[in-house]
This record gives sequence, structure tokens and C-alpha cells, in this order.
Amino acid sequence: MNADLLVSNAQIVTPSSTFQGHIYVTGGRISAITSEKEAGAAREIDAAGRFVLPGMVDEHVHMMDPGFTDREDWTQGTMAAARGGVTTVIDHHRSEPLVYTRKILEEKTEYIRSRAVVDYGQLGGLDLDNLEHLRSMWEGGALGFKGFICELHGVPALPEGVLLDIMREAKSFGATVMLHCESDSILKKAEARIDAEGRTDYMCISEWRNPESEYVATIDAISLAELTDCTVLVAHVSQPRLLDAIHAARERGVSIFAESCPHYFYLDTDDLKEKGPFVKFTPVLRAPEVKAGMRTYLGRDMVNTIGTDHCPFPRAMKEAGIDNIHDAPFGIPGVETTVRVMLNAVSEGLLSLNQLVKICCEQPARLFHLFPRKGAIQVGSDADLIVVDMDREETLRDQDIVSKCKWTPFDGMKVRGAPVMTILRGNVVMEEGEVCEDAGLGEPVRRVED
Repeated sequence: MNADLLVSNAQIVTPSSTFQGHIYVTGGRISAITSEKEAGAAREIDAAGRFVLPGMVDEHVHMMDPGFTDREDWTQGTMAAARGGVTTVIDHHRSEPLVYTRKILEEKTEYIRSRAVVDYGQLGGLDLDNLEHLRSMWEGGALGFKGFICELHGVPALPEGVLLDIMREAKSFGATVMLHCESDSILKKAEARIDAEGRTDYMCISEWRNPESEYVATIDAISLAELTDCTVLVAHVSQPRLLDAIHAARERGVSIFAESCPHYFYLDTDDLKEKGPFVKFTPVLRAPEVKAGMRTYLGRDMVNTIGTDHCPFPRAMKEAGIDNIHDAPFGIPGVETTVRVMLNAVSEGLLSLNQLVKICCEQPARLFHLFPRKGAIQVGSDADLIVVDMDREETLRDQDIVSKCKWTPFDGMKVRGAPVMTILRGNVVMEEGEVCEDAGLGEPVRRVED
């Protein structure tokens, strides 16, 4: 067989099965998968004793570049992704300028082209008055759209009437709408009370960004999805009762999905008390018993996707909140640690490797029209692969972080299971922690049309 690359003796993991095989790569795509090894590859990588998974498709990234390169930039951020086993990142609209039109979207795509180490796509932003731009952004290559039900990061809250029109429009051409679900009015009332009390302690964040606000907004999102038949992805779900509500809606035919993030399975309000600004994000960390409940849902097919919500800030910007939590921004890095943390969840028995592939690879690719080009190990798919050693034990440490911020909320956490090699379209972009610095290797992804 005349192939560019052979990944041999692999335990190949798909959502439905795990089997021994040999993966052949030609021209950046998987050209064959065989049970018997054949000669003829220019390079062979022996994966004996290890598992091979599709590279993670991270549907939830905030690189904030162009505009905020003190926080992250595309080269450093995608190097971090490669180290973490992420081969495709889907960036959200919080760069400068905000991505509200086709022109801005296309200009940003070109800006990224010479900077990325892994493949990339974008979600168009949803604003109060850019409804007429949605179809043109879709035609310009947007993979879907992102909006906020609460005011956050300088982005306005989208009331139900606006969302209804947006979702009808998105449904007309088949786009997924991703929503940050917290009730704006509930948050503002809680914030006013906390301000009146002069609260600046770490735990006031938990009372401000309260569970009720997430619950009410998520129920609204379910109702809007049901009314419009638009596909909706609820971002970063932090409570089991919301996973129940979304699952119940799916059971009655609503096209709605639940994303969650590793921090909701491994961190809780005890960490907020201890680490304060370094675990300030929203929805915020919940009580230990809520986290315990979330962990039981991973293996029950109630969490439909995992995103990193990668939103890093320099240490100094976080340290500004040590004495007054309000002085620190919302956001944590995640693109580098998520696969490791989720592999640890597999080692703990919270879910199987097959389930991990479904929620970290296949389902995000399906929701954003990239499957089976991305998120799959099958003939014709891009050869985006991670070689995983499930016996590898590591301690996550700030000093090892490649992302520009150089810290992680999981500092000191011991994990079992790690990506030891990341392959992007047949190119090795990470091996044993050493990351390729070939900016421009990453390419913009294109939707796979049905």
C-alpha cells in the first residue's frame, strides 16, 4: 500500500466499538483501516499497547485574537490545543471587532490562516440587531452561531423575542445556535443586592451567578427550541436537573443538546473558597453535592458534548481579584487540559472511552456540520488522531502549560490517561509533550453539507 503514514497496532476507539487495527493515511486523510498490516507506508508510528482516538473537536474556544493578544493568541493557543489532543477549535465571536457580519468573519479567517497550528472554524455572533447578517455569515463559512441570554463580556443579552426571530432564521438554513443560559433579570437583581451589601468575598460570585438564573434561562431555551425546531446547544451546563430537563425535551423530539465542561465534574464551591479569582467563570462552580451529581451523569449519555470554554487571562489580571473578587475577569484556560481530565474520568469509571469519543469528537463535529470529515476514524476522514496512553500518570502543573496565561485551575491534580501524540491531517503536531511550532499548518474547516 502506497501511504504517507501508517499508525500500526492501534486499539482504535469509536463511539460504538474498540478494535485492533492499522490506520493508513494518504494526502492528509485516512485511506484505509485494516486488520492485517500491509507494507508501503513512508512513515510508521507503532501504537502498540495504546489507544487511538479522533482528535478532539473543541466547539467552545475564546482565543480573543485579534484584539486581546495579552490574553492569548492563535499560535500559542493552538499549540496548547495540540498539546492537549485538540485538533479542531471552534472560536467564538469575542475578538476585536466582534464577529457580527460576513466581512468581519472572513477577515478573521484570513487573519488566523498564518497563525494556527491546528484546524479552526468560527461561530458568528448574535446581536440585538444583526438578524439580517446571519445568512450571509453562514454563506461566508460560519459553522453556527453563539448568543448570550444574559449581558456578559460587553455582549448584550438577547431577549426572547429577538431569540425567536434568530432561531427561526437559523432553522431556515440548518444552523446550530449555541446559547449561554443565565437569566439577565435574575442576575441583575442578585448583583444589586450584593453591591448594596458591599460584598467582595469569593463566595458572593456563587450567590450572584446563582443556580436559579441558569435554570430559568435553560428552560426558556428549551421552549424556544421547541417552538422553532431550531437545533440548540446549551453551553456549559452545570446542574444535573438541567441535564434532566434537556434530556426530557430530547425524548419528546426537541433538537436541543447539553454541553458541559471538565470543571463541573472536578471542581466545586470548596475550590472557589480556596482559589477565588483563578476559578472565576460563569456559570460558576456549584456545591459539592451538585458536582457529585454531575459526575453520575457522564456515563448515562445525558451530557451530549464536552467543550473547554477556553478563555484564558494573564495571572496578573486574575490576581487583581484576590482582595476583591469583582476585580478579576470571568474565564479560565482549558484547551490544554480537557482531554487529560476527561481521560482521568474514564480511568475513574465515570464513562467509557467510547462515550468520550462520542461527546468530545463525534457529536461536536455533527452539531457544527464537520462530520465525518472531523471527529471520526473512518476512510475518507481527515487523519486527525490522538495516541493515548491510559496507564500514563501525570500531575497537571502551571509550569507545563503552553497557553499564554501559563496557569491552570487544575494545578496539582493527578490524572491517569494522557495523549502522547497528536496528529493533524497526517502531520505529527505533538509528541511526548513537545509541540510543533509550525504556525500556518492549521487550516480553516469547511462545513460538510448533507
